[in-house]
Amino acid sequence: MASETDFQPELRLHPLSWLFALATFIRQFIVPVIAFMIFGARNDAELWGALILVPLLVGALWQQWLYRYGFGPRGLVIKEGLFFRNLRQIEYPRIENIDVKRGLLHRLLGVAEVSIATSTGGKAEATIRVLSLEATQELRDQVFNRGRPAPTHAAPAAQDEVLLQLPPAELIRYGLIDNRGMIVVAALFGFLYQAGTFEISRQSAAVWFEQSQLSHLAALGIAMQAGLALAGLVTFVLTLRLLSVGFALVTLFDFTLTRHGQDLRVRHGLLTRLALTLRIPRIQSVHQTQSLLHRLFGRVSLRVDLAGDSSSSQDGKQQSQVRTRWLAPICTPMQAKALMAVALPDVDFAGEPNWQPLAPHARQRLFRQSVYFATFVAAAITLALHLLPEAPFEPDARWIVAFLAVMLVLGWWRADLYVKHTRWALTPDAVLFRYGWLTRRLIVTPRNRLQSVQLTASPFDRRHRMANVSVDTAGGSAMSDRIAIRFLPRRIARALALRLYHSHIDRAGR
Repeated sequence: MASETDFQPELRLHPLSWLFALATFIRQFIVPVIAFMIFGARNDAELWGALILVPLLVGALWQQWLYRYGFGPRGLVIKEGLFFRNLRQIEYPRIENIDVKRGLLHRLLGVAEVSIATSTGGKAEATIRVLSLEATQELRDQVFNRGRPAPTHAAPAAQDEVLLQLPPAELIRYGLIDNRGMIVVAALFGFLYQAGTFEISRQSAAVWFEQSQLSHLAALGIAMQAGLALAGLVTFVLTLRLLSVGFALVTLFDFTLTRHGQDLRVRHGLLTRLALTLRIPRIQSVHQTQSLLHRLFGRVSLRVDLAGDSSSSQDGKQQSQVRTRWLAPICTPMQAKALMAVALPDVDFAGEPNWQPLAPHARQRLFRQSVYFATFVAAAITLALHLLPEAPFEPDARWIVAFLAVMLVLGWWRADLYVKHTRWALTPDAVLFRYGWLTRRLIVTPRNRLQSVQLTASPFDRRHRMANVSVDTAGGSAMSDRIAIRFLPRRIARALALRLYHSHIDRAGR
């Protein structure tokens, strides 16, 4: 009997995968391609084309010919490499997610690009370009069904249960709530700057303004200038919101969340179609966000942390999540509660948690921080204005007192709102943390998902008999929200950390 090390993968890529490999090579060698376009006007354009495109085409065809994958006894086996052959095995239990990306060309040709993420986190463990839709589904079934007991009799195929499907009206609301229009504006400015046409565009806009009627209106006085500035600001904000709506309609088009056995599957996208897998046993936390605009529309947003989405790299630096794992970009609070119950089946959402406040003196501590900050800012501004030779004015005692009064009022308001809207709760199944006033956030983490519990106390905390408790999961990162409860009474913080620690021990013991 052949050993596992003798297994050789035999499955091939789609016959058209060379086309996508060629496109990838061209993006990597974009500078020589641009040079070819510049020199293309010369008589030796064909020679330049052969020198650049032919090697890339040969490399793409050679990669397709050598690339193999297969389903070994213990894991997915991939053989690749142009000059140096690489044979590696990704064990089935380590594979957390299989994400599918389909751009316009993918959808036109009926193929897909597959990314395989593992529990090590960071970037995808492997990217397969490209497979047919049938081969993609076979890859999902083979990977996720390995290790499960084979059925004794033929069973009907599991049907996908639609949990959420967002119509265009909901996507328009999401676009109005989420200001992604700044991404489009930033991309436009970046393109103009890189193309060297930013200054030309600015000068053209200035010439257009001088030749239009707006310049005559601006000459009528400061009141008209203020009106034009306000109108320009309103136009800019409305334009951003319209761009955000367009961005949401394109990226989240036909957002559909379905349940397939122990998997949640997400599909969305108009131009580039994404199909993501959220394995329920690997969901670490659920994050609910409700901004001021969310509350205006009566909506919330839900996302999840998955094991393997974020991890420390080899040099010890924390890597951020690759993409936002939406459970629902926008939904009603009732839908959010139902979706959280599906995503975290071990947590009981039937009753209202027993929300606990912070320490009684947390408000005073936060206010003292504002006092120190306001005093430092006032001193820095006063010193800067005295040292500048052409300062607009010299601050006196009345200016300093007025500035400090405004800052301290804002500081007390901030401290009061923070303490008022920050609560935590511990249930037999989960730890919950909510915070924020303008943008309210809720984090729900099952106790059987906890990886570490940390109890910290600074010298100031010890002086006021306080401590802080924070927890980490396999899907958390320094760039994402995590449960970090500050300003707890020291006795309560120790008891909470001990109970959470025993949750971790019980999970490890099982």
